[in-house]
Amino acid sequence: MHNNNNLKTEFGGEIGERYKIIRNCRYGNNLNVYKAHKVVNNKSRIPYVVKCYDTIEAFKIESQMLKMLKDVKNIMQMIDIYPQQSIIICECALYDLETFLGHQDYGQRHKEKDEIVKDIVSGLSELQKHNIVHTELSPKNIMYFKNKDDCDERWKLIDFDSACIVDKDDVKIITNYSAPEIIRSHENKTEIKANFAMDMFSFGLVLYFLETGHHYWDGENEIMKEELISTKHLIIDVQDPTACFIIKELLSKTILSRMSLQKFVQSTYYTGETETENKNIHRIHNTNQTHNVIFDKAVLEEPMNLDSNYISGMSEEEYRLYNI
Repeated sequence: MHNNNNLKTEFGGEIGERYKIIRNCRYGNNLNVYKAHKVVNNKSRIPYVVKCYDTIEAFKIESQMLKMLKDVKNIMQMIDIYPQQSIIICECALYDLETFLGHQDYGQRHKEKDEIVKDIVSGLSELQKHNIVHTELSPKNIMYFKNKDDCDERWKLIDFDSACIVDKDDVKIITNYSAPEIIRSHENKTEIKANFAMDMFSFGLVLYFLETGHHYWDGENEIMKEELISTKHLIIDVQDPTACFIIKELLSKTILSRMSLQKFVQSTYYTGETETENKNIHRIHNTNQTHNVIFDKAVLEEPMNLDSNYISGMSEEEYRLYNI
């Protein structure tokens, strides 16, 4: 389906008149993704991404999420939408994080690491402000965007067709970057509500990829899968001791003890400060009753505690899954 070179031939109407496919981007499982440009202005060759969905549900989820995240930094932006054809037009990236880091050594990865992490954190903080859980955070869903004037370049989060509203929607997909409680619920054929901590586990695996250059789990190795969902702590082989500690905290099997985004931005790994400098800064912040500029007051509040509606609303089986 959708094999022709010209959108006008495939769909007709306004979309075919406005956009012409350049090539297939070879992204997506339940959709076809193309790179295209507008044909109404021959002088403009700004590329766009055309996402053609195979299911109405995926189209509705992603379009809803991108509407909520309009004009948000470090999130891919929707340019246009065609509901009758289940098509979304988005801004076009240059490459994804997996491709970018795939052939780099340790030194090259660390040269770029700080800016990449800050952009990812900015994107995650925006999702939390909008009560959205990505559920598919991975190096392939973090892409580098650069406008035609080269004055705005940043890493952004993409692919929201499986995103969920926190504490409301059930997670419906598992990947090799999924949190263990998601994999366990899938194995047990039980439903599980989306929570911010799920994205934090995925974020820990992204940091592991940044530090090592390879995935912790390839999605196929059954031994590694059992290690992920077992009660044993994961073995993290990372050179940098500070990075190793942070990744271990993010990859906690027990969701209530998993490092939150709020705690992460206070860590020396993120700030680049020494432990003493970090403590002094937060002492000043507490005295002046200020907070980190990334988060507003609502987001700074810890989302996970035993008295939260999230925990109290769990079924007994869900609670057991979260505390294994």
